[in-house]
Amino acid sequence: MDLDPGQHRLLTVSRLLEQQLAHPWRLDDLARQGCYSRHHFERVFADLTGRTPIDYLRRRRLLRAALRVRHERTPLLQIAHEIGFASDSVFSRNFKQTFGFAPRCWRAGAWLDFHLDIQERWRRLHDSDPDDVSDESLMASLELNKPNVAVTAQVRYCAAQPVWLARSFGVWGTKAEAYWKMLAHTLPATEQAPLWCAITREDPGFVTGDECIYEWGVSAISQRPPGWLTDSLPSGYYLCLRYRGAGAPFRWLYSEWLERQQRWITDACRPHLNLFRDLGHALDGELRIPIRLR
Repeated sequence: MDLDPGQHRLLTVSRLLEQQLAHPWRLDDLARQGCYSRHHFERVFADLTGRTPIDYLRRRRLLRAALRVRHERTPLLQIAHEIGFASDSVFSRNFKQTFGFAPRCWRAGAWLDFHLDIQERWRRLHDSDPDDVSDESLMASLELNKPNVAVTAQVRYCAAQPVWLARSFGVWGTKAEAYWKMLAHTLPATEQAPLWCAITREDPGFVTGDECIYEWGVSAISQRPPGWLTDSLPSGYYLCLRYRGAGAPFRWLYSEWLERQQRWITDACRPHLNLFRDLGHALDGELRIPIRLR
């Protein structure tokens, strides 16, 4: 994977923002991290991500907030402060501008209306790509190999795992598949198929493909290939579901396990993980939703 040093620095800065959302970042600080002038950094960062650095940071904070407000009972002011907003009023105004609902309404159930709108936007995206598979067709194919979620889903503690990391912005559908295949060609040859991990740092139900940050991790088993970042899958408790076939959606775990019990809730501080090996004829994988005690 060919990345010039500038791109590598920009990707490193974007990861730094994810890791320290609550930090009071200024544009000058971020430019210095990327070894750019202030003006040049703002332009090249927007070229890479589709957003200016400050807009990108605000968007990432609000997506983290949307996940936490939906699943937690943490006071809204505390959430606002923990993700980097100085006051409840600033947080509420930005939240409503982004999602169309005040945080209190979101917590009361308005998130579902937004999610349904996102599903409709996904359908329009699929329709815009003649080579892509519709969401309905994809779900129908996945249902053929659907496991019994209530029986097979397990809560398990998973240790931290070092990975090589690649990031892309707004790549979805057939383009995402092509990007993944390109990444596979950059890996050293091994006897066993590599262990991949698709990493999702926001609620998968609140973004469409053209807004997603796609992160591909590969279990770090030897020297890091050129162009890849280094990272680690965080340790902790996860709700896990094994699958084999074309894949599996996180919504199975949410609707058929997580939302039917009262002990565990989603941990918004860790990403959703989809670990898998490509066997050629099928994927052999496991979904992991980060959870913590309520």
